[in-house]
Amino acid sequence: MKLIEALSLLSESKGQEVTKSRKGRVKTYPSIKKALSQGSYGQMFSTKSANRLYVISKGKWGAKSGRGKIAKGFTPGSATPSADFKSIKKHAARTLLRYGKGSDKLAAKYGSRSIRKARGIFGKDGRKDKKD
Repeated sequence: MKLIEALSLLSESKGQEVTKSRKGRVKTYPSIKKALSQGSYGQMFSTKSANRLYVISKGKWGAKSGRGKIAKGFTPGSATPSADFKSIKKHAARTLLRYGKGSDKLAAKYGSRSIRKARGIFGKDGRKDKKD
């Protein structure tokens, strides 16, 4: 085996390990339909054959998404929206706060200004720097 072949094998296996560890942090379902029926708003999940992570959200407009649960997908390597785990977790937390049962601690860390204002966190206007 040549050095170049060995390096290519190592880089291929590293890519697979990163994907597995990323998917290992969330629940894996056999299909999106099953995940939507069993999951709750703000839950992160993946499917067996997908290399993506999904967040369960609420369909708010359009005939295609309807009015029930939808799956917002995050593809690795895409720019909009970012698919690194930190930004997916933030999106899931904000979805949970908007449609689910998020705590005030979660709202203080990930909530938008309007969510913080509605819960009375960081003053009457929800700003972190002003505590009126």
